[in-house]
Amino acid sequence: MKKLLAALAGLLVATCSQQSPPPAPMASAPPPLAAPPAQTAAIAPVPAQSAAQVAPGRWDVTRVRCSDVLGASDDDRAASMMFYYGYLAAKANIHVIDVTKIEGKVRKVMDQCAAAPGMTVPTAFRTALRPQQS
Repeated sequence: MKKLLAALAGLLVATCSQQSPPPAPMASAPPPLAAPPAQTAAIAPVPAQSAAQVAPGRWDVTRVRCSDVLGASDDDRAASMMFYYGYLAAKANIHVIDVTKIEGKVRKVMDQCAAAPGMTVPTAFRTALRPQQS
């Protein structure tokens, strides 16, 4: 899942980011991080392989389930949500996005995913963001 999200995030960043100046060189390298004490180190459980992974390094983005996203790290979850936001907007031929509404819309999608973890992410987006009937 991390490889998918890293690739998707890289694609999103490459297509949507503005060029920023390179960071200023550091005067000296930061000190290395200390290793955690052995008695407090925990081994993270290995997640089950997603049904959306069709081959090593290849994912069917239409089959990624909410449970895949919910089980990802915070960074991977955020990257995947931004990927899907852009991917689904492009599929719907949406060319203008109000960035002030992204956070609220993604929150609705994540709430939908929490309520139905077996749902695909594209379906969760459509369900959570469909126009409300009056």
